[in-house]
Amino acid sequence: MKQNNTKTILVVEDNQAMNMAICDILDLSEYAILSAGDGVEALAVMRRTRPDVVLSDIMMPRMDGYSLLKHARSDEQLRTVPFIFLTARSSVQDERHAKSIGIEDYLVKPVDAQDLLLAVENVLRREQNTLISTERQVTQLRNQIVSALQHEFRTPLTFILGYAELLAESPPETVDVETLRASTSAILEGGRRLQNMIEKFLLLADMQYRRELPNSVTPADMTLLLASEAQTHSRAAQEAGLNFSLECEVDDPTILVESSYVRQAIGHLIDNAIQYRRPTSAHIRLIVIESESYLGVQIQDDGRGIPADKLSALHDPFDQIDRENRITPGVGLGLALVRHIAQLHGGYLQIESVVGKGSTFTLWLPLPPDTSLQ
Repeated sequence: MKQNNTKTILVVEDNQAMNMAICDILDLSEYAILSAGDGVEALAVMRRTRPDVVLSDIMMPRMDGYSLLKHARSDEQLRTVPFIFLTARSSVQDERHAKSIGIEDYLVKPVDAQDLLLAVENVLRREQNTLISTERQVTQLRNQIVSALQHEFRTPLTFILGYAELLAESPPETVDVETLRASTSAILEGGRRLQNMIEKFLLLADMQYRRELPNSVTPADMTLLLASEAQTHSRAAQEAGLNFSLECEVDDPTILVESSYVRQAIGHLIDNAIQYRRPTSAHIRLIVIESESYLGVQIQDDGRGIPADKLSALHDPFDQIDRENRITPGVGLGLALVRHIAQLHGGYLQIESVVGKGSTFTLWLPLPPDTSLQ
């Protein structure tokens, strides 16, 4: 079973005999092998040489598998490295817990050599398919941008040009203050809509190829980011009859992120809650929560809600659910951007919704590791 020897596998196992046995199995399939005896050593190895897959035991001295994963998800260079857990724990709860925090696969010891190789192959295949899918999405995005330019961009541009031409062609003595005010207001509205769409297009186009964040992550207080974005959207929310509430259910809401990206993600989720409101909608709850090794930035609304069979489409660019009931036009880029931002941070976007009652969007981001373990 010959494999591409450019793929590097890191084996993390404190039992020396088992470590050597696993390395031998992988070496026979012509993988490049790295080895470590615990999480501390593995983290040092990963920072020197980024592996394509990590095969890690869970119970180890100094730093266990869960802590190693947490460190990797908090490192901008390592956050997308796939993990396979090797463990003696075989309960359904253990497996469910491992997969809930982002493990690609979960193998119970003693591991059959064929099962081990298949698990590695499947992970590498998924990674390759993701790259192929990304390239396909870029091509599709270009085509969709051309289509959107013909339709969505034309509407605000028509506003701008139409009212500008009206002012330019009207004799000065015929333009009263009210006409001038209405025309400039329409031009500003069209300009803002056009600017918003262009910025989303550019950001999404940039993200399609990215595997890493553009800048180093820095500590950021999620409650402050939520409060800041609530303030930015306060006028739009007030005009829509909506009130913000901010809650923090964790002791320390500070995590390592690229703040400008996360701020944009929060802004898109808040804007979504405003745009898809019901006539009776009154509240948008902003909550910081915690689960396992992730911090959740949660936006809850009491809007229209989303049918269960339509939720998956919301991740794709240009797809909009219940478009005719949206308060203002758009091109369906917001949630696709949020999803990309989450993935670049080693997190994910969770969407829960009940039709007629509202939706909850949770941006899950990795918690910072315990530095005492390094």
